[in-house]
Parts: sequence; structure tokens; C-alpha cells
Amino acid sequence: MRMKLLEECLKTSAGPCFVGLLGEKYGNIRIPGEVEASEFEMILDAAVEAKLETKLLEDWYCRDENSVPAAYYLRPRLEVPRSNKNSTQPSASSEQERPWQEISDEIKTIFKAAVKLLHEQGKMKQSQAKRYLFSAIEDEFDFALGKQTPAFLKKCVCYIRKIANIERFVKIPEMGKYMDITGTDPRIVRDPEAQEKLIKLRDEFIPTIVASSNLRVYTSVTHCDMKLGYSQEIENHYIEGLGKQFYEDMIDIIQATVQQNFDTETDTLYDEILQHSSLCKTYASFYEYKCESLNILHKYILPSKTGHINPLVVYGGPCTGKTLLLAEVAKKVKINK
Repeated sequence: MRMKLLEECLKTSAGPCFVGLLGEKYGNIRIPGEVEASEFEMILDAAVEAKLETKLLEDWYCRDENSVPAAYYLRPRLEVPRSNKNSTQPSASSEQERPWQEISDEIKTIFKAAVKLLHEQGKMKQSQAKRYLFSAIEDEFDFALGKQTPAFLKKCVCYIRKIANIERFVKIPEMGKYMDITGTDPRIVRDPEAQEKLIKLRDEFIPTIVASSNLRVYTSVTHCDMKLGYSQEIENHYIEGLGKQFYEDMIDIIQATVQQNFDTETDTLYDEILQHSSLCKTYASFYEYKCESLNILHKYILPSKTGHINPLVVYGGPCTGKTLLLAEVAKKVKINK
């Protein structure tokens, strides 16, 4: 759903269409909500080969044969897996009481190990494997910026926030919001794997995009309080500066887009198309559509006394006027609203 919304924004936004915010935290690997059946079963086999317990995947993913191609879907969090519903064993009860975070972490671990094995064996391409190994933020940056034209990237902007010497403050509990940590107290450290992926995204991927386009990228470095770390005061100062820069960039991008659209509208070819469209609309207003089917459709649209509504099927051979008929109905409905 998240990626579909992003795709829709990239397609339909006339002005600014992507704003990327990247800090010191890479984020968690996401659990896929849908996996093609063949790929899921291949992952299960790899997990067995790696001597991992696969019951959790089998419990939390259900196969949908109606999907084309067949796929496995992650069950809703509140839905208890079927294998546990009728079980009277203590282990089943404890499984139901486990917090979702603990369950999801275990699912991620299984996916991660199995997919890495498949990739090493050459059975899974990098493009397939990355959805199981990358965080949501890297997915979004790659999707929005990875394969776009320089003209499109002019409408995007990225804000990168670095925190100086952030490793010094890793043991301050609040700092877990700003960086990836692993381990337990007193051996809490910054997650090296997440940090490596963050550096590749921030210091390799984004600069590569900038080198081949006019993508706007702003980088700021924040210095923490020696005792409090990244305090609320520092956070407020950063947000205030970010807000001002964001406002200026949005105004700039919108004005550039408006000017570009104005240049298009003053183009002679574009002007000719507008005149042709206006003439067609004028001629169409003189046309009176008469057809017996209009009365049938009019009765269909009127509220039914019984409250029962049957499906509407308009059928006919090629070029018999099906589209014209429905267009006329839509026009009359709009007028009579």
C-alpha cells in the first residue's frame, strides 16, 4: 500500500512529488505482505536447508489460489494462525501471547537468512532479494529516485541530517529513536550492518543521483549536548531550520513548474490542440442523442422501490455506440444532479 501511494504521487503530482528525509537511522527490514507462491516456497526450502524453523512462516502466511499468480499473504496481526486456534498445548497458548514485535523479528530473521542463502547460490537475483534485505526508507529512495529522468528529479528534494559523534551517545535510551542499536545493556552498540547500509544509501546512492541530475540535496550536521545527547532543544532548532528550507524549496519548485506549464501553454501546437478541443465541444453541444436505450438506463438509475439493484450490462458489437450511450448517460446524470 505504501509503495502504491508513492507511485501514485510520482505519477500525478504536477509540482513537487518527492521529499526525502534521511537521518542516522536506516530502519528495520520490512516484512513483505505478499509473496508469490513459487518464491515463498523456494524461501521455505532454503530455510529448511539452513536448518531454520519454518513453522512461524507457515502459520502467519496463507496461500491464496484466487490470486494470479498464486501468492501467500501475511495474516492480520490480530488474527490468530489456524494452527494455534484449536491447539490445547501450552506452547500454542504462549505463541498467541507473544508480542507482535517479537514474532515479526523472528520472521525477518528467517526471511533474511533464507534469502541470503538463495542469493549466494544464484537462485535469487539481487532485485528480488532486496525487498527482504532493505529497509522501507531505502525502498522508497530507490523507487522514487533510482530510475528517473533529470527533468523529473528537478521536482524532488532530499534533506540529510548527520549527528556528529553519535556513537558516543549510544547508551542514552532516547538515542534509539535516532540510530539503529543492537545488544542489551551494558553492551549496547550501534548496529554495524544497518550503519553500513545507511552509508551506502547516503554517501553512495544519493551522490550518484546528484552527479547525473539537478536533484536538490541539503546536508546538515548536528552537534549533541555532551550529557543529554540529541536533546529536545536541539531537535526543535533543527526542525525550525528544516521547516524554513522546506518552505523555500517548495515555493521554488512550484514556481518553476508553473513557468514550465506556461511555456507549454504558449506553444503554437498546444494552442492549436486547445482550439480544436473547443470547436469539438461546441459542435457536441448542438448534437441531440436519441436512443430508446436512454429510457431504459434512466429507469435503471432511478431509485428502486424494492431496494434491489441488478448489475447493468451494456452489450453490442464493435462500433455500435456503447461508449457513446454511456457518455450521454453520464452527461445527463451530471446535469440533473
